[in-house]
Amino acid sequence: MRAFTLLLLSLLATACSAPQVRPPGAIRKVVVVVGTRVDSLPVATYREDMLGEGNPRSVLIGQTQAVLRERGFEVVGSRISDAPSPSTGEVVALIRENKAEAAVIVVLNWVDVSSIRAMGRAEVFLEAGLVSPNGDLLWRKDSRTVSSISMYQTQTDYSSYLRKAVIDAVKEVP
Repeated sequence: MRAFTLLLLSLLATACSAPQVRPPGAIRKVVVVVGTRVDSLPVATYREDMLGEGNPRSVLIGQTQAVLRERGFEVVGSRISDAPSPSTGEVVALIRENKAEAAVIVVLNWVDVSSIRAMGRAEVFLEAGLVSPNGDLLWRKDSRTVSSISMYQTQTDYSSYLRKAVIDAVKEVP
């Protein structure tokens, strides 16, 4: 009986951790393009400084890909745009190069961390969009995320507020 219970628990844990499955007919194969109007995040820790986590582009691209994969998307390519906002030509070219069905675009517009040390509060403004292979905008959403992070996180994981904002925005991609 105990072996059966352990088997059941392991199957349940596996089922809970598996990525979601996209519904039939939904866009599944995507590329990710990110841009930012914020050149760098305020760096507060050695880890963020030395490992590049103070660079918003690396946080945006990594977190966007992770959330999309969790939601059942197949991410077949990615690009960090040199421009603050990626051009339609750049996005369409990446879609075609990777034979994707669409592109998920995330642009960081503004970050306010003025009260993060005192109150653990940060505001992030993002744009998220979905673009078809012919350049048509299929979906777009502006989001404003207000994050409250612990004082411990403000000392050790300063960019967690940006990851939370990306998760909130990308979870809404249809």
